[in-house]
This record gives sequence, C-alpha cells and structure tokens, in this order.
Amino acid sequence: MPRLSTSIPRSPKINMLAPSRLSSGGRLGQRVIEPANSPGARRCCACLAGFWIVAVLSGCAWWREYRDTFAYSQGLYRRAIENESKGKPAEAVALLRQSIEANPDDPEIRWELARLLLDQGQTAEALRELRYLVKHFPDDSRAYMSLARTLLQRGRYDDAAELADLALDLDARNTEGLVLRAQIAEARGDTPLALETYHHILLQQPENAEARIRLARLEMEQGDHRCAAALLRETLANVPLTAEQAGATHWLLGMNFAREERWQEAAAALARGLPREHATAQHRYELAYACYRAGDSQRAKMELTQVLHTEPDNSPAKAMLAELDSLPETRLQFPLTVVPTNHTIH
Repeated sequence: MPRLSTSIPRSPKINMLAPSRLSSGGRLGQRVIEPANSPGARRCCACLAGFWIVAVLSGCAWWREYRDTFAYSQGLYRRAIENESKGKPAEAVALLRQSIEANPDDPEIRWELARLLLDQGQTAEALRELRYLVKHFPDDSRAYMSLARTLLQRGRYDDAAELADLALDLDARNTEGLVLRAQIAEARGDTPLALETYHHILLQQPENAEARIRLARLEMEQGDHRCAAALLRETLANVPLTAEQAGATHWLLGMNFAREERWQEAAAALARGLPREHATAQHRYELAYACYRAGDSQRAKMELTQVLHTEPDNSPAKAMLAELDSLPETRLQFPLTVVPTNHTIH
C-alpha cells in the first residue's frame, strides 16, 4: 500500500505588493500571485521607490527654503539689535520690519519691534504689533501688559484693566502685572484696591522697590505720614535701589517731613532726592521753600534763581526771593516763618 507523503510542499516566493492578474484559464476573479522577481513586481517596486525619493527630495527642498529664510530673518534681527545699541533706532526699526516680512510667525521679533516703537513714541504702530501678538500668541503675557500700559497712558483705564487681568489670569503671581493693576486702580481713583494690591505684592516680594515707593506715596496722600516715613526709611536702609529709585525715595521722605513741618530734615532729604538731569521748576521750588523754612538762604536763593530762569513769571518764586532779599543777613541764619503767597506743598 503506498504511503502518503508527510512533507509540506514549499510555496513559491511571493510579493504581496505585486498586482494581481486574471488567469487566462481560470474563473473570473481567480488571482494569480506573481513571484517577487517577476517583471511586474519589479516595476511596482520601482514606482514605489520613485514616489518616496520624490517625497524626500521635496521635503529636503522645503526644509532648505525654511532654513534659509529663518537664517536670513535672524541675521536681520541681530543687525537691528546692533543698530539699537549704537543709537540708531530708525535703522533698527527698518531692519525689524524686514525680518518680520521674511518670518512673520516669530513672536520675539514682533515683540522687539513693538518695544522699540513704544520707546520711539510711535504708539499707533506699536499698538498694531501688540494687538497682533495678543491675537496670535494669547499665552504670552508680555503683550497683554505692554498693551495695557500703553492704554493706561492714553487714559483708557477700563481697557487697560481688562488686559492686565488677562495677563494675571496666565500668571496670578506675576509681580509686574500686579503693579500694573495697582497703577490702573490709582488712575481710576480706586485707592482701596491700589493699597490692597501693593500690600499683596510686598507679602510675596518684600523687596519690590516700586511697590514700596508707590505704597508710601499713597499713604502720604491718605495722611498716614508715620507709616509712610517708616516704610521709606526701611526702603533706603534695606532694599537694593537703582539711582532713580533712591532719588524718588529720598524725595518722598523729604515731602513727608515738609508736611510735618520738620524743615531741616525736609531740606536735607529733598536735596538728596532732587533729580539731577530732569529736575523741574516745581522740584526746585519745593526744595527752595524747604531751605527757606530751614534757614538755608544761600541754597534757597540758588534754587529760586534756577526756577526763575526756567519760569520767569513764577509768582511764588518771585515772592520768596523778594522776601529773602528784604531780610537782614543775620536773620537768614535761622528758620524763617514767612510763607510766600500761593505756596503749596504737593
């Protein structure tokens, strides 16, 4: 009896990607799978390989174009920063505009352009850039705050407050945003909110000089001179300050002493806080009056001369100078009590 073979016949090598064709002798729909080395299979593989090569080359071309555009844009950006550092803001603005044309989706370039436009006083153009940033990059709080500051300066307090709130929604502990909220509250006459916000800032950042100075000014306006003086002295003693912040702190402390009629202390503090480059006639008049009341006639006359050089028709300054000139020299060494007409300490 013949034995059945138990060996499994080896199947031919097939190509699963090869197209099927109808057998001439088979039924309709019967598929005949071609071997991988058949001419049809080779043509199919060649087509697929060609497709992938074209796709890769197209991607490489796109990448090269993007890379070149990005490099060009960044080159313009670097040149703009260099021009700004050299004191050429107009050239910097022009280069930043070109950089944005090459790469309009880079928020940092638009941010720098908006900042530079604001510095140059080109507010309308800066607002356009800031609004673009707010619309297309809503997670960046810088644009919200910068736009809010600009609107605050323009007196649009409600719009500024809304933008400041949006910035704080992104980061509730953003100290800069909290200071901005307090400034807006001050501008709107909401003193309780401003005081509450400044105290909140100092709880989380005790050395924030701007919040300290603004809080002291508000306390003085509310008549709380002791708290204001204590805060200002502590600020001068323990908080790192820029030269401008130190001057503002000394000036406020001097004004606080003046309101309490502590004239010698007022004159000393105001002299230390007088702005060196941007002192106004009002600054010099306040210092002159404190020196006048403290008995320092020489410094009072010097400051009054500066006031009248800037404002020849300043009536209070004329009255004070006339009073000083009419008094004997011996009396000028002691604190005087004569108050010029129309004088007010601001």
